[in-house]
Amino acid sequence: MKRLICMMLLGAGLSSFGIGDLQPLENWEPVASGVWKVQIGETDRELAYTDMAARPPRLDALNALPDVPFPFSESPIEFHRSDERMVQVHIPTKSDEVIYGFGLQLDGIKKSGKVLNLNVDHWAKGGGRTHAPVPFYISSRGYGVFFNTARYLKVHVQVGNRKDSPNLPDPVDRNPPPEEPAPGPWKALPDSDAVEANVRAAGLEMIVFSGKSLQDIVARYNLYCGGGVLPPLWGLGFWHRVPSDFNAAQSQSEVTAFARHRIPLDVLGLEPGWMTRSYPCTFEWQKYRFSDPAAFTQRMLDQGIRLNLWENPFVSPEGTLYKKLYPLSGSHLVWLGLVPDYTLPEAQEILCTQHANEHLSIGVSGYKIDEVDGYDRWLWPDHATFPSGTPAEAMRQAYGLIMQNMLYKDLFHKNNTRTYSLVRSSNGGASGLPFVLYSDSYQHSEYITGVSAASLGGILWTPEVRQAGSPEEWRARIQTVCFSPLAMLNAWSSKTKPWEYESVTDDVRSVIQLRMRLLPYLYTAFADYNRKGIPPMRAMVLEQGVGPVKTRDAAAKLDGVTNPYAESVELEQNDQFMFGPSILVAPYYEKNLLKRNITLPKGNWYDFYTGEFVGNGTTIEVATPERIPLFVKEGAVIPMLTKSIDNSRDAYGHPLEVRHYGKQPGSFELYEDDGKTFDYEKGDYALRTFSFADGKLTQKRIRPGVPLFGEVERWMEMTK
Repeated sequence: MKRLICMMLLGAGLSSFGIGDLQPLENWEPVASGVWKVQIGETDRELAYTDMAARPPRLDALNALPDVPFPFSESPIEFHRSDERMVQVHIPTKSDEVIYGFGLQLDGIKKSGKVLNLNVDHWAKGGGRTHAPVPFYISSRGYGVFFNTARYLKVHVQVGNRKDSPNLPDPVDRNPPPEEPAPGPWKALPDSDAVEANVRAAGLEMIVFSGKSLQDIVARYNLYCGGGVLPPLWGLGFWHRVPSDFNAAQSQSEVTAFARHRIPLDVLGLEPGWMTRSYPCTFEWQKYRFSDPAAFTQRMLDQGIRLNLWENPFVSPEGTLYKKLYPLSGSHLVWLGLVPDYTLPEAQEILCTQHANEHLSIGVSGYKIDEVDGYDRWLWPDHATFPSGTPAEAMRQAYGLIMQNMLYKDLFHKNNTRTYSLVRSSNGGASGLPFVLYSDSYQHSEYITGVSAASLGGILWTPEVRQAGSPEEWRARIQTVCFSPLAMLNAWSSKTKPWEYESVTDDVRSVIQLRMRLLPYLYTAFADYNRKGIPPMRAMVLEQGVGPVKTRDAAAKLDGVTNPYAESVELEQNDQFMFGPSILVAPYYEKNLLKRNITLPKGNWYDFYTGEFVGNGTTIEVATPERIPLFVKEGAVIPMLTKSIDNSRDAYGHPLEVRHYGKQPGSFELYEDDGKTFDYEKGDYALRTFSFADGKLTQKRIRPGVPLFGEVERWMEMTK
């Protein structure tokens, strides 16, 4: 019947798509290999996320990748602009197509069948509102789509059926007579054939990416956004944030206690009490707690400890910056503090000059930018105004990104000093900015999912540790964070220490020490992010040999109260991820604190610790909670430090242990630079390869430069 109706409409002169309201998107502009963009309407006055990227697109790296065809040649993307200044986009999908992404969505990475409101907000379970609702998704059909706008975006991901679609499923009688055969399952949400997005704006820029694999697509997106961040080496060590009211003496005692317990430490985070006033902020040192900030900072640096300062952007009337920023701020206050319009160069200069003179000049290494993730209840309302004319909603969507861009470019990069910092909200185009997201959410499984979800959108996420309900949970959380982009214990409120539970302290120490030993491997993974766009930690769906995220459909049991439409519940498996190019991480968590199942991709996999073969494309059970389950793919080469270090400065010149797993030949290209400055952007870095074949190690320097790490002291064939 539906085919007959479509034929009748076509015979009447109506196209199968568009009854006067949808038009095909044309004039796609090739930007680089596998990248195309198009503009709909007027975009000149719209705030685009790529305007706040760390660097312009890495066209050289993109054009070095293989050519791929435009993915919408046969089935075009269509659009409609309404008189109400709304742009609607219709992106066709296939019946078996699966959509992933949209930023830091802690409820899962698969978004088919969802309706998302991509608004920056405190983390809420589902619905799209989150700390980093990046408007970028990838498809199992081999493409990605980026909506390059800082407006609110609502997306129906394969939800909703247009009446003019040629792909409508046949209706199913939910209550057929007994004598009629059941025509098939009735679905509360009939299958849809499109992703539809709408934005209230005069125009919209869209960018489409295509690639040989899902990882290739994500890498092209990251390269278009300037490539990934390369942190300083110290940023990849272990971090500890002290309680909010700690003073200089207490902070020093904390550092001393870490050394006494032989727990590695690189960064000490000071919470709001370091300032004269906070919530809103003065950004000025509290002399009651820190009588000589310069001397305190130098004492920390002498011990190899970097300082990271908490702040939020809202300016206290008791600070010296208040009068200067008053005319350059928005119409509404947050916590009775000014909201500076940091899209204005003069506002940027005022804050960065103060930060350079009072923080950077004495050795402060970074910031924790808090409270930029709230919606209108916490931050400013939609009707607020800003001196630049930037709409309030766009300012809220991009404020965390604006802060990152400003501090990165006008403070740290300007002074040739790398930083690695924290931020509470981010968005599109952020891959090159040296900030890692964190959250007030605290469910361990969500934190693990966050590592995978972030990898699909050019952002980084730390499953920071705050507290736990048992020694086993404490150990599992620290194990997880040690294999994330930023390893941190955040004791601002809990006052916890790594040795909180004596029964697992040895296990905690061991996993932190293992992270330190893996610095050569991890630092190179971030260099690949910077130069090639490949995420340093990534979702399993990006791993070769892995199909769509495995799901389990709960029984769609009809219940007149709890499930009146007999909808099934789909559960994703996001409890494992890749760490660098070759190591699979499967943390223990919640109900799986002592044992758990792990799904191995196709190909031979080996136990990281023992080198034993564990499986190929199968599910295995592990029960070794004293150490986090790690598995290495066939042929992998892993460079490590020969022994643990207590601080990243001890990694300089430290001899290497190089491991080879499996029976197939393999190699690893080690990246090295000074670990501190941006001199690598001028070509001041070194590369050397370690290759294993026929039981022999071959080392070759392929790019001259001063090595960061030492020579190979031992190599190990791990396969048993």
